Amino acid sequence: MIANWTDLIGNRHLEQWFGNSIRQQRFGGSFLLVGPPGVGKRSVATLLARTLLCSRNPPEAMHPCGTCEACVQVDAETHPDLIRIRKPKDKTVIPVDLLIGRPEVRMQEGFCRDVRLSPYCGRRKVAILEDADFLNEEGANCLLKTLEEPPSDAVILLVGTSEQKQLPTIRSRCQVIRFAPLNAEEATRLIRDVQQIPADPAEISHAVEIAGGDVPAALRLLSDDSRRFRDALIGALANPFPDPIAIRRIVTTRVDEAGKEAPKKRAVLRDVFSMAIGHYRKTMREEAFASAPRPITLARLDRSVRALRELERMANVSTLVDCFAADIAAGQTGDRGEIGS
Repeated sequence: MIANWTDLIGNRHLEQWFGNSIRQQRFGGSFLLVGPPGVGKRSVATLLARTLLCSRNPPEAMHPCGTCEACVQVDAETHPDLIRIRKPKDKTVIPVDLLIGRPEVRMQEGFCRDVRLSPYCGRRKVAILEDADFLNEEGANCLLKTLEEPPSDAVILLVGTSEQKQLPTIRSRCQVIRFAPLNAEEATRLIRDVQQIPADPAEISHAVEIAGGDVPAALRLLSDDSRRFRDALIGALANPFPDPIAIRRIVTTRVDEAGKEAPKKRAVLRDVFSMAIGHYRKTMREEAFASAPRPITLARLDRSVRALRELERMANVSTLVDCFAADIAAGQTGDRGEIGS
């Protein structure tokens, strides 16, 4: 958890921007916070809520105390002037009931109704809608009036991963706040100091490198379960004569463990290909130090990079795994025209 603005890792410009807006008394309305997963959008939304609702230090100070009743309630999500909703884990979209209430009590409960109530204890209400990527058209339509004409004492924060994933009607009614990706040093520091993952610094740096700076992916790679899987996968890839059946079995088992949801399966497969890329890059460095990288190592690295691109183009998961395993075993780049293109 980010305790204060001075603890913010990456996107340091946000402190000055929010601070100036608050001090000039022009901070209000509806905002859309967008950026890659793991860059701190939810943490900044919570920090903003703490800044605006702290009962000890004024918002203009940009220094919530963190110990008053209001700050403690914000962190516990029990503050009466904080509204926070997110997509339930068992749903594929944000249910309309969370926005405008159940059918029998429409507009008598829910996010939109709560935003319009007067503050209970302070001068502001803060409403945070996480997982804005999962608003369907019906849900977005429920929000339009609230976003377009928010109460003067309310701040509405929508959190998503990109502008492109938001419906045009949502984007046009919000001020967009963009979060840049974290660099490798920032991602490593976030995992080590904020997430406080009990891992060796070198292992954290390696996970960040494999994940390409993607913090959630790096965190997955650092789990005990992922370590065991990585050992099995790298063992298969490092075999002088890789067995395509073994590679396919290892990868397919891991993908199946992710469940039935396609996004989760693809996230796991992204980790797999990232691990393969990291392995072959490391192998190439070792070979270059000894003499020169072998062409077959370069071909396998190229095939792993190609697999990642094919995944992003929504290639069929089963076909992608089969072709990847076969090409790695044969030392081929898979240059037959990319799957999913």
